[in-house]
Amino acid sequence: MANENKIIADWKNKHRSLFGTHTIKLTHRLRETGMFTRSAIAALIDRYPRDEINLNTMGEDATTNEWRAGLIGDHSGVEVIEAIENGRMWLNLLRLMNTDKEYAELLNSIFEEFDALVPDIKTFKHSMGLLVSSPNVQVYYHCDVPGQMLWQLEGQKRIYIYPNTDPFLPRNAIETVILGETEEEIAYEAWFDDHAEIYDLEPGDMLHWPLNGPHRVENKDSLNISVTTEHWTNDIRNSYAVNYANGFLKRQFGYNASSSSPHGMHVYPKAAIALAAKKTGWNKAKKFKTIAEFEIDPSGKNGIAEITPKPLSYG
Repeated sequence: MANENKIIADWKNKHRSLFGTHTIKLTHRLRETGMFTRSAIAALIDRYPRDEINLNTMGEDATTNEWRAGLIGDHSGVEVIEAIENGRMWLNLLRLMNTDKEYAELLNSIFEEFDALVPDIKTFKHSMGLLVSSPNVQVYYHCDVPGQMLWQLEGQKRIYIYPNTDPFLPRNAIETVILGETEEEIAYEAWFDDHAEIYDLEPGDMLHWPLNGPHRVENKDSLNISVTTEHWTNDIRNSYAVNYANGFLKRQFGYNASSSSPHGMHVYPKAAIALAAKKTGWNKAKKFKTIAEFEIDPSGKNGIAEITPKPLSYG
């Protein structure tokens, strides 16, 4: 592939050694596709399945977790974007590749390129989400289960990346996230910022960070459009299985496992335990349940109107 046609614009040989274990900031060409303009996104929202749209509003204090979930209702994509730009919201179009063939092809191209650039790390189970978020809003301190990349397309944001070790990510915290007992949020203290890597993202920037790395995001004074991509590798799958099994053993039998490493002979029996536990649905009743409390209202305060609480089921 000619260099001008590549999605990543500034890959260097050193990034092959850094990918997956260190934070990497690169530049990309996703904007050149024309698939992420406001008009393209408005049309995408118009045809998007409502149970694949995650909408939230949040407070202003980073040490709290004041998330509230909402609905876009019958509003058009243009109205939704306008309400977000003038309000205090964060919208995520989940699993974009399952809804639109063009975006699925783009996702495949992204990881075909990465698999060629880092041939010793084979990725699979790729996913893509599209984020539209208000000026000056935040995403609270949290961690994700799969490997992550954040692609900035419009607006500016600051992202704080923290070590994926104690005390920033206690073992019980990642177990809680993997078991679905919380929506990725974990305990945060303001002094954690003294140990964070801080990156300011402009349109055309991409950021990748180590697995499960806790992070939080602050938008600058502009509407933000971003893409998230997720991927799995054998090591990521092993880490998931080990942490799932550790959490299961602790909750069911009070057994505290000595290791959460994704390497070693303990991985195989724990993978079997995790698979068996998931098949039984043992923690289904304990999984976090999302309740919608508002609906987009372009004329309302912060672009929303209160509604009677309604349980949600994404995907």
